[in-house]
Amino acid sequence: MKVIAAIRSVNTRVDRVIAPPKYDRREIFAFWMAAVDFDRALHLGCGRDKDGLGKRIETKGDVVALDPNPAGLAKNEVSQKVLGDAHRLPLSGDAFDFVFCRYVFEHLPDPHAALNEIDRVLRPGGTFMVLVPNPRHYYARIADATPFWFHKLWFEFQGIDDHEEDRFPTEYAWGRLEDIEGCSRWELEAVRSFPGPTNYTRVLPFHVLFSVLARLVEHRPKYHVAYLARFRAPR
Repeated sequence: MKVIAAIRSVNTRVDRVIAPPKYDRREIFAFWMAAVDFDRALHLGCGRDKDGLGKRIETKGDVVALDPNPAGLAKNEVSQKVLGDAHRLPLSGDAFDFVFCRYVFEHLPDPHAALNEIDRVLRPGGTFMVLVPNPRHYYARIADATPFWFHKLWFEFQGIDDHEEDRFPTEYAWGRLEDIEGCSRWELEAVRSFPGPTNYTRVLPFHVLFSVLARLVEHRPKYHVAYLARFRAPR
């Protein structure tokens, strides 16, 4: 583990010199989320919500946490919880004026069914916000080509011990920049892309190559690692 820590330390310094500026996607998502006014919000695919996103905004209005995993949902701290699947939401139409999800769509076999369901439960003029990895990025391509057991082993190798709770098989069927910009259900109010590199390669001796690649595609957002988008439903 000392060797891994040393490699990670060197690669962190390499990133500061070579890689594009790195921004905390989770905190930017939370910042955007805090600016949304709502009466009733749906946290789609919430899991245990280890960052407490739902709890942060529960003082502004009702927050409903929805997830298909009862174990993760039981650990969620919001007061209203629903066990359910994004492909077929057990919720009435026009029930929410804010729907948000973070790192959920890459796990959905039929993302368009989920988008239809979000459209159904979202009130006119409501907001949908999503953070999703780019299926075109090298990390998604590698993840898509490797078995799930390898992913769990890789997280253990990095010292991440919560993979059983927070890691699920991926599909990467939606999330390219053209998927986001071509989504005609709602108006795209804002989109932000993040060039990388990812933390998952920082334990590798050749992480410098990923840093150089991130610099090369810094101004080519269709090859960035993730996107944050905010949509507005028509009134």
